[in-house]
Amino acid sequence: MAKDDNVSELEKKLDAVLETLLRASGGSRSTLRIDDRARGWNVNFLCAEALEPGVKSLRGDGSIDQRAAATVKWMAANKRNLLQSDLSNNPNPAPPPALLGAYAAKAQMLEPLFAHDGYLSGWISVHYVDGPHVFSASDENALDRARADVARLTGIGF
Repeated sequence: MAKDDNVSELEKKLDAVLETLLRASGGSRSTLRIDDRARGWNVNFLCAEALEPGVKSLRGDGSIDQRAAATVKWMAANKRNLLQSDLSNNPNPAPPPALLGAYAAKAQMLEPLFAHDGYLSGWISVHYVDGPHVFSASDENALDRARADVARLTGIGF
């Protein structure tokens, strides 16, 4: 089934938001996952992504049960950003093994997207594949700006 033209246009706008985030944060890959049945989105698959050249895409890969991931459960419980500067040093909560293996992430920032009723509807991520990353206030501000842009475009992410 083909995507609705409006959803395809929205996804292009969200890709642009993530491209801006990637540049501002110095990341390698930024992704957006949202549960929104009306738009045909499910958090197990990306609805938007931006990549640095040579970085492996997560688009189309639904092999990870995202809601079962310890990092997602942590965001749902703590209702705040999760910054993990060194994924090789037994971070708590542990990210999905595939993120470290197949997708080579060494550090990550995650920002939860909550619906008005408090449900964790999705999240934005920034992955760093070159090595551990010390996060700056500028990195976090870029993530917060991306969340605001996603909320403005989708109505999700408050």
